[in-house]
Amino acid sequence: MGFDTSFHPVDLPLIEERLLPYLAGHGDDDSIDDLVARAVEIRKVRFRAKAWALGVQEYACDHEGIDFAAHLHVWGRPFFLVGDGPDRIAEDLRRYLTASADDVDALAVEMIGRIGPGLVGLVEPDEGGQLPDDAALAAGLAMPLRMLRAAAITLRRGERWVRRPGDGREFDAARLLTREVPYCVLEFAAALLPGWMSRGYTWPTRLCAHAGLDAEGFTAPTALTGLLREEFSDLEWPDLPATIGGNYMVGGLVPAASVAEARAHLACHRDRFDCDAVDVRKIDEAMVVAERLGLGFCEATELYSAMEGNLN
Repeated sequence: MGFDTSFHPVDLPLIEERLLPYLAGHGDDDSIDDLVARAVEIRKVRFRAKAWALGVQEYACDHEGIDFAAHLHVWGRPFFLVGDGPDRIAEDLRRYLTASADDVDALAVEMIGRIGPGLVGLVEPDEGGQLPDDAALAAGLAMPLRMLRAAAITLRRGERWVRRPGDGREFDAARLLTREVPYCVLEFAAALLPGWMSRGYTWPTRLCAHAGLDAEGFTAPTALTGLLREEFSDLEWPDLPATIGGNYMVGGLVPAASVAEARAHLACHRDRFDCDAVDVRKIDEAMVVAERLGLGFCEATELYSAMEGNLN
């Protein structure tokens, strides 16, 4: 069993104040449309930024002496980020998050110039892929949340089965709500703030366990289901582990107030971790962004996939 692992700064207030009430059936059906529209724009920015990163990778494969680490700049950091230091990483991430798709080329050229000024004008973006149109992107981003909301509303009506639009397939509403919320909520939150990609057994709680260390600061991701557990307390909610045990999972979550402590603990023991140094770097960068932005942090699997072209 392989793992496409990822590390995420997590906006818990957004989840608690906007996403979970929506899933619980509160407000109007279109009350997250602003978030969906924002996620569509960020998806287009991500796509264009990665096209440039892939273009640099292709150029570097054909030319020696270019300091370009694909596992960091393509299949690691979100968008196309080049540079070192927490302040620069956090600031450049913010620039991408506030950019439009039309702004990306200028940002990417700046990143290429940091790799080597002589590369500017020589590298072209990879044009091999194509995104669906805005309506299709919006539908794909919103569908999991809309299904979970429909499940909650179905249960409030005293009914059992919820039907998926399109193919009409029926699902057990209680099972859907109690099993799928953490992953779907994080997936949508990551569409608004992308995380870092990795591959293999590289999630922090596993690295700590393998090194014989406590995963200080990490908790079970129950905060991703909090309101639903309260309002649907009669359902059989599973006890969520504070680590990853399979594919398509959210693992340990660090509340915002504990991110600095957790990051320091990992940094202190980084030489004991059974993974490449670049993966430890990715974890640290994701945590420092969370710390700088006052956000939480969590680990997950299968939110991204290099093999499937689902990049961050």
